[in-house]
Amino acid sequence: MSNAVRPNQQPARVLMYTAYFDPEYSGAALQALTLARELRQRGHQVEFVTNRWPGLAASGAVEGFPVQRLEPGRWRKHREFRLWFHLARHVWRRRHDFDILHSHGAYYTHAFIGPLSRVAGLKSLVKASLAVDDLQDLKLPLIGYLHRQMLRRIDAYVAISLDLVQEFRDGGFDPGKIHHIPNGVDISHFPPCPPEQRAMPRTQLELPPDRPIALYVGVLDQRKNIEWLAEQWIKHQAFGSNGLLLAVGPQSREDTDGALRGRLAALSRAHPDWFALREYSTDIGLYYQSADALILPSLKEGLPNVVLEAMAAGLPCVAARASGSRELIEEGVTGFTYAHGNVDEMGAAVRHCLSPAGVQLGQKARELAQAQYSIQAIADRYEALYAQLLNPIR
Repeated sequence: MSNAVRPNQQPARVLMYTAYFDPEYSGAALQALTLARELRQRGHQVEFVTNRWPGLAASGAVEGFPVQRLEPGRWRKHREFRLWFHLARHVWRRRHDFDILHSHGAYYTHAFIGPLSRVAGLKSLVKASLAVDDLQDLKLPLIGYLHRQMLRRIDAYVAISLDLVQEFRDGGFDPGKIHHIPNGVDISHFPPCPPEQRAMPRTQLELPPDRPIALYVGVLDQRKNIEWLAEQWIKHQAFGSNGLLLAVGPQSREDTDGALRGRLAALSRAHPDWFALREYSTDIGLYYQSADALILPSLKEGLPNVVLEAMAAGLPCVAARASGSRELIEEGVTGFTYAHGNVDEMGAAVRHCLSPAGVQLGQKARELAQAQYSIQAIADRYEALYAQLLNPIR
């Protein structure tokens, strides 16, 4: 559809909340920004509110979007109370400027937008982004009770995967308020690069011109399981594929002393023929154009952006069978999944995707990304949901 608000639909004024936002790395924030760009092109108004982490200004703009950063609290426990106070004050002052509070996250801390929106006379939406994570507090006695009560005051729940749909249902929430809307990808940002043309981006990135490259993109943390992958790749010498494993990502906020990143750097220095480590780059598209396949060994996921980006770039994908990855990857058609820890299964998938047969898998992945996960198609669904919230059928 054209980049304009639908006929007879008023532009929505949306305040998006995400705990981390540029310049902090966050997959949920990157997805929020991708959606916000598309909504703005269609005439909707989007602003952001986020936590103010050390070294960041209280207000500013990211790609032209106003951003307000709020103090999240400095206590070791119950930091949420100070954040909620600042969030309530900000929303109350601006309550006539917005129609919808849209939280990118359904955690206990995020659920506060439920009662806040009710008091401010706004509609609310929470998006659960990580399976077996966002809603896990519901199992706790006191926090779980508060989390559930606040979520019940939310007007719409968005689950980016079928597993998260089930988690909302298992939590006892109104099925009529649960919406399955996957993440989207801006296809135009990730153009495919035919194998015969990969020499150019590889030269720019100083990568081997004539070896298969398996790419990992993401934060360097325990959940992503990148250290295990690097160790297995080196131990099994790329599983007979002669491929280089290239990891591109920022140091995790949980890796406060840099120990994990330091171990990965040591592996790359000791085994440069098998493993390379690079800092995260905003021009990540160049890395996708240099690669032959994507590999994602995560223990937990929601609906991984990197798989969507790799699919858009025409790469076959190998991923552990985490939530979301199982939905995105069509077995033997666009890539393969493997059981966590199953080295043999992963190795077979890697060999297939780094062989000449991987090219056709990548082409199918691109077609699937265009057909089902383009940000335009996903924005259509959010527009419809916003309209439903603002103009309910009585």
